This record gives sequence, C-alpha cells and structure tokens, in this order.
Amino acid sequence: DTSLNFRWVDTRTPANQAIFRIQSGVCQLFREYLNGRGFVEIHTPKLIGGASEGGANVFKLEYFGQPACLAQSPQFYKQMTAACGGFERVYEIGPVFRAEDSNTHRHLCEFTGLDFEMAIYEHYYEALEVMGELFNFIFDGIYERFGHELMLIGQQYPFEPIEYLRPPLRITFQEGITLLREAGVDASYEEDISTPHERALGKIVKEKYKTDFYIMDKYPLG
Repeated sequence: DTSLNFRWVDTRTPANQAIFRIQSGVCQLFREYLNGRGFVEIHTPKLIGGASEGGANVFKLEYFGQPACLAQSPQFYKQMTAACGGFERVYEIGPVFRAEDSNTHRHLCEFTGLDFEMAIYEHYYEALEVMGELFNFIFDGIYERFGHELMLIGQQYPFEPIEYLRPPLRITFQEGITLLREAGVDASYEEDISTPHERALGKIVKEKYKTDFYIMDKYPLG
C-alpha cells in the first residue's frame, strides 16, 4: 500500500526504473522485428458493441444510450485486416480488458497486449516460426541492450538468466503429456493441460532440454 500511495517516489528506485525501461524495450523490439518482416501496425477500437471473443467476461457499459463493452482482444479486427482487408500481416500493442474476478498472476482485468495476425499460405508452422523467432529476437535484444537494467533488477529481485534454444524447442501435446507421465505425473492425452501440469512440464523441459522457452502445439480438439 505504501508503494502505491507514494508511487511517484517508488518509481524513482533503480529497480523500478529498470523495469519500466525494459518494458519499453520489449515493445520496441516487438515492433522492430515485425516491421522488418512486412507487418503493419494497426490500432483497433476498445469500445465495441459486443464481446470480441469467448471464454472471458466483459466489462459492460452504456455508450450514448446503447449497450457496449470494453474490448477483450483485437482478434476480430486483426483477422479482418489480415485475412480480408488485404494487409496479410498486422500487429497491435494496446490495452486489453477482461472482467475476470480472480486474484492470480494469470488473471488480469487490464493489461497491455502484444498481438499479431498473419495470413498462412501452406501450413500453420509459418506462424509458429514467426512466433519463435520473435521471442528469441526479444530475448536477445533485452540482454544486448539492457544489461545494466537487468543488473539493477537482479540486485533487488534476484533471478536466473533465461535459457532458450535456436531454433526454439517445439513439442507436440502428446509429447508433453508423455514427458509428464514418464516423470510420474498423472496426465491425460484427451484433456487440456492444467496449470500445475504446465508448471511441472516447464521444469521437466528445462532439465531435459536446457530451455525456459518452448512451443507446444497439436492440442486435443474439444
């Protein structure tokens, strides 16, 4: 509470200054990578007439006598511009609003989303390759450009440097479940993976492949 009540003082600490500068750097690197690969930055509406995607609650409000809500995602507009509008590759950095009444680090009512959408010509692996290269580009950029800031953060919040592979590790859902089962974790090939399973799999992958970042695809339908 003290930090929030005196936030203008709190942001002067070296660690918090560094966090803000790295946050800015992530957005710069995100733009830099996608701009260099033919993507166009777009800016989509945040006051819309209906839910933009399922699976998340919406903040509802009145807009000049008409029902409206805050955008949960730029998904509809990304698809419209990329697939139907002729741009083929678009991205956005902007606010996202989700009325999720949950006090966990995985549920946020408001956050800044970094989204991209692209047309696929032959296989969805095209998108996975862009995604993997994008993350590695950001990881590289943070370590190359913000070494001093990482040092300042580490003095107040100790952490281990992230490990990642080139190209990024990619496993299927079935391979992930097999790794869990081999480690004695009760996991199903037919059901979606749970949060405890994700944590356990992350530790298994880190120990076996020496990477904190990996992509898992081919989830079960349903």
